[in-house]
Amino acid sequence: MNNRPFAEVIAAGIDLQAKLPALELVAVGGTAAAIHCRHRMSLDVDCVTPHLTEQFDQVAETLAHWEGWKTNRQQKPIIILGERHEVELGIRQLRRAFPLQTIQVQGLRVPTAREALRIKAFLCVERRAVRDFVDVAALAHLLGEEAALRSLKYLNLVYPSPVSQTRVTQFAEVCEMEPLDGTAVSLAEYKG
Repeated sequence: MNNRPFAEVIAAGIDLQAKLPALELVAVGGTAAAIHCRHRMSLDVDCVTPHLTEQFDQVAETLAHWEGWKTNRQQKPIIILGERHEVELGIRQLRRAFPLQTIQVQGLRVPTAREALRIKAFLCVERRAVRDFVDVAALAHLLGEEAALRSLKYLNLVYPSPVSQTRVTQFAEVCEMEPLDGTAVSLAEYKG
């Protein structure tokens, strides 16, 4: 893995979290998985917060006046995507009622490895993307079978299902399927 660009991505995430401290931003997604497992690199930082819907206009205004910031897309009141110094950054409304369990790693606030596994398992169900399967496998390997299974026990609690089937059973089914983008992604060359 090329650490210099990833170090710059992490620094951009730290800057974003420092710029908006009241949002209590947590870097999630590929960056969180990569920072825990070191199995791949990430080229962007997506953060979640429980406060975006209530502070959307203020956050958008603050970012618009931040040196080097360029807004790429907004979906009021739940998403602001942009870039700063050639690093893509995103802020999204947290999609669950339970707060994330977090830790500081290399100065960046990220979910714990167990929490990152739950997030990625949820995203596997939602997207069925190669990146989520890769990150679930890496996080489960890092945690070990017993800790990974204990972590996933809380999936139904933190991500209630809108249908009668539980998130755990949805995740189990998805694990038996191919990723939707599987033919378009070469695992041998996947992000480092």
